[in-house]
Amino acid sequence: MNLSDTKVFIPEVPKEWIQRTRAGHTNIWNDSFYKNELPEIKLNPPIRGLYAERFDDGWYWVCGCSKCLGNNEPYPYIVCDEHNRCETCGIYRDELEGKTAWGVQGGWQCDTCHTKEHNDRKTAAIESARERGHSEDDCYDIDKIICPLCGTENSSDDIYENDELTCYVCDTEFNVTVEYEPKYTSSFKK
Repeated sequence: MNLSDTKVFIPEVPKEWIQRTRAGHTNIWNDSFYKNELPEIKLNPPIRGLYAERFDDGWYWVCGCSKCLGNNEPYPYIVCDEHNRCETCGIYRDELEGKTAWGVQGGWQCDTCHTKEHNDRKTAAIESARERGHSEDDCYDIDKIICPLCGTENSSDDIYENDELTCYVCDTEFNVTVEYEPKYTSSFKK
């Protein structure tokens, strides 16, 4: 079922109200953040995939599912039941039976597909490193953090002192030694 043309009036909310926040599928008018003395109202849409939007004549439930709308948002916030499925195998979220859903571009991925893709990337990276002759020596005194096993560049964000990391591709735990080269700036005394 495509929700793209859906527009359902919300009689519970006066058209004059403009302060609405969203928390997942829940829409909240006049939440305590606004401190406006108006009563707080929390409503969930009648169908997943809709959210509240204000028009000149009042508030309406409208489609927020990027797949129904065809705008293909990279990380959608609202998804209808029809499109709430694994991007890889197509299993519906309600069939996960408590297992993890991993956020990926376009939606989410079930734990089974995520684990398989991770293991495939891990195997390919380690094989590629072997073919290139990558070794721990390639990681010495360079300006980026390279995994000593698979040769993948890992993020240096927030690493300012010696630390232990786990490679996000091959799961290898390794040490990082941070070396600083002093730089100087001179300026006139004020």
